[in-house]
Amino acid sequence: MNAPTTSGLSPVARLSAGAIALAAFGALGLQITINSGEELSPFASAGLMLRYFTIWGNLAAAILMLHLARGKTVRADIMAALSTALAIIAVVYWGLLSGMHHPAGLDRVTNQFHHTIIPVATIGWWMAFSPKVASIPRALVVIMAGPLVYTAFALVVGAVTGFYAYFFLDRSTLSWGEIALYQTGLAAFFAVTGAALIAIKRLTRR
Repeated sequence: MNAPTTSGLSPVARLSAGAIALAAFGALGLQITINSGEELSPFASAGLMLRYFTIWGNLAAAILMLHLARGKTVRADIMAALSTALAIIAVVYWGLLSGMHHPAGLDRVTNQFHHTIIPVATIGWWMAFSPKVASIPRALVVIMAGPLVYTAFALVVGAVTGFYAYFFLDRSTLSWGEIALYQTGLAAFFAVTGAALIAIKRLTRR
C-alpha cells in the first residue's frame, strides 16, 4: 500500500504553506545576514548555522512547505517527522535553553521565528491539512531517522572542527558508548513525542 500524501490540497492549504515557507526562508536569510561580516561570508555563515539541529528543522520546514505551496505532494509520515522535530526544537529550547540564551536586536526576531513561529505554524498546518499516517510503526521509523542522520553529520563536523553543538555529542568528553546511550534515549524521545502528536492529530481530526 502506498503511503498517504498531501495531494489535492485546497487553495487555503497551499497559500498558508507558502506563507510558512516564506517566513522560514526569510528568517534563515536574515540570520545568515546577521552572522555575516567582514571575516565571514554569507556562504560560510550558512555553513556554520547547519551545525545546529534547529536550523535543520527550520530549513526542512521551509523546503517542504514551499513544495506543498507549489501543489506538490509530501508523504504523511515525513510531515509527521517534520512536526515532531519542530515540536522538540521548541520545547527543548524554551524548557531548557532559553534561560541561558539572551538574543538581542534582530537576533531576537529570528530566534522567535526559529523556535516558536515556524514550529507552531508548521505543526498547526500538519494538524489541519495533512492526512493521517497509514502505519504508525513506519512513521516512527521515519521520525527517528532525522535526528540520527543529524547525529552522524554533527559527529563528522565535530571531528573535523573540534566544535560540538550539543553536550551529548561531544566526543572530547564522552566515549562512544556514552554517545550511543544518549542517541538511544534521543531516538526514543522522538518516537514517544511523535506517537503522542499523531494520536492528538487523529483525535482532533475526528
